[in-house]
Amino acid sequence: MSSRAVRRALKERGYDDMAETTALIEKQVREMESEKDDGGSAEPVNMFDLLGGDAAEASESEDSVEAIVEHEEPKQETKPAKSKKTKRSKNKKGKGKGKEKAEDMSMAEFEAHLKKLDAELPQAEEAKKAQGEAGRGAALGVELTAEQQQNRALLVVDAKQLDAEAEIKRLFGSAAVQGAGQGGRRGMPRGLAMRRQRLALSHPKATWPPMVAAGIEMQQVGVDEETGGHVFAVEHTERFRTVQIDFLSAVMTNDADAIAGLAYHHPYHVDALLQLSEILKQTGGDFIEAGTLVERALYAFETGFASRFSITNGLGRLDFRRIESRGLFLALFRHMQFLARRGCWRTAFEVNKALLALDPVRDPYGALLTLDFHALKSRQYEYVRRMATEWTWSRIDLLPGWAYSRALAEFMLERNGAERSADLLVEAILVFPSVVPVLWARAGLEVDAAVAEHPYFQQAHIAGESGMTHMQLLEQLFVERSSALFRTPEVGRWLQEGLLLALELIELGGRTAGDIKCSESVVQRRREAERLNSYVVPERISRHVLVSDMDALKAGLPESVRLATSYAFDPLPPSDDINVYNEVMGGRMMFETMPGAFGADLGDLDALGDLDGLDGDATAVQGLLLRIQNLLGGGELETDPGTSSDESDLGADERAA
Repeated sequence: MSSRAVRRALKERGYDDMAETTALIEKQVREMESEKDDGGSAEPVNMFDLLGGDAAEASESEDSVEAIVEHEEPKQETKPAKSKKTKRSKNKKGKGKGKEKAEDMSMAEFEAHLKKLDAELPQAEEAKKAQGEAGRGAALGVELTAEQQQNRALLVVDAKQLDAEAEIKRLFGSAAVQGAGQGGRRGMPRGLAMRRQRLALSHPKATWPPMVAAGIEMQQVGVDEETGGHVFAVEHTERFRTVQIDFLSAVMTNDADAIAGLAYHHPYHVDALLQLSEILKQTGGDFIEAGTLVERALYAFETGFASRFSITNGLGRLDFRRIESRGLFLALFRHMQFLARRGCWRTAFEVNKALLALDPVRDPYGALLTLDFHALKSRQYEYVRRMATEWTWSRIDLLPGWAYSRALAEFMLERNGAERSADLLVEAILVFPSVVPVLWARAGLEVDAAVAEHPYFQQAHIAGESGMTHMQLLEQLFVERSSALFRTPEVGRWLQEGLLLALELIELGGRTAGDIKCSESVVQRRREAERLNSYVVPERISRHVLVSDMDALKAGLPESVRLATSYAFDPLPPSDDINVYNEVMGGRMMFETMPGAFGADLGDLDALGDLDGLDGDATAVQGLLLRIQNLLGGGELETDPGTSSDESDLGADERAA
């Protein structure tokens, strides 16, 4: 085979540089030999020195060239030359022999040799990559099992999709962002612009107060053996705790003005921001300002993250029992809500995964109950399929929302031949039949009277109980949130066809799992789902209802939850609460109501504090909002954000020194 054929084959296989190097070496050798024949210097020349490389690179390149061009020709021993001419002639003979060996190879043999090299190179690359991953895992102290890695992959957040402004630009163009006054980085101080590049969750604006010290710190406290993640704890600095006492005093005395004033003097006090955000949302409907306050709280948290904590890699865990950590859970949930209200579904989906990753087993805010909805809205149908089949850290198969969402995701992926989606829909109907009358009605579909009155599709209810069962709350949450996804004509036809198929498998007059003709796995799931027809509702479900802005469902919560008072910055603390401020305040927290308290009656204006001196045309609520907005947006800051006045003065003196 000719040298030209060798070079052509090498180039086709991606060895362009090696072929050029070989040609250049041969050219330089011929020139040196020509100079020698013309009477030039006869000193021996290293061919690779002509390329300007060092000895190590030359040796490596020489080995590579010989391995490919000369087909791994064994190294031949040569006797010491008696003269320079003899040495040069032997070198020429060796070179010629190598050429003859390459030229003697047929194209088939050469192709076989290249295929062998192609097979060996990826294996070596994969081994090197695996070794690197193992080394990084060992350095981080993370050794995940196959199951842990499978679940963790479902929690990894795409950091590029966490920018709501970028999503709005993709959907509506840059004019939409500029018109909303969100303007990007133009006019932003250089320090803030550089810091923003390192942030994932929050995107600080140039109009925000400058960040000096938020008083938030984070420490690693252990490893979660069940999930393989690192457990971190959020801690408040001593100065932050001093401000926190003032904040709790304002909460206990129902003083909304005091909370607004504290948020003005300490613009990055996370609990004050979360409480004030809910006050603005509930009393005046100012969702823009309320969302900005939540994002400022996330900014304060993010600046205090530990160096080893990542909100995007699916391995960062927080202990929800600690009151210092619970604020981040709530901030993420509310941020997700405001993103959805703006139509930023992909960003909301990524934030939803970040929230679930903080505690994927206990899931204290019920992030799983919204994840399927956000995945469908952002058209992540493949993710719904994977999550429904690969997630093992909780019983996702007992959530009615995921059963119907998985079937819908499969339908959207199939479109033409919807066979698998029909099977999944029938399975969902058989396991969660009481969803049918409610979902069909909300989707604008007619349900035959025989189906509506069939005992298999009736919800279990105990006379005298005013609340809802665990299963009823799960079903109502799904229908309230996701029914709009099932209102298209083609989805409606698919639902009706699935219902007819399910009716064929249900015995007439039956209502239990034993009355359906289906696989044993479906029957077993139906029996397990029936156990959720209990009035014992987990804390996480009650907490999810409280913060989901579904007032109609709050009346269905257990009486103990309805009568309890919990505040907007910490809704429904866990029964195993770890709260250092309970000890400081002598256990006197949270006994009264105020705006933003989930036990408060928003129609009672006495809870809004002192509202005297207002104009006759202004309502009490409007007066409160005006004062809060004036405090948040008026004048220059007199103190450093996130600190007390004394700390601000001390920091200024230290900087001056």
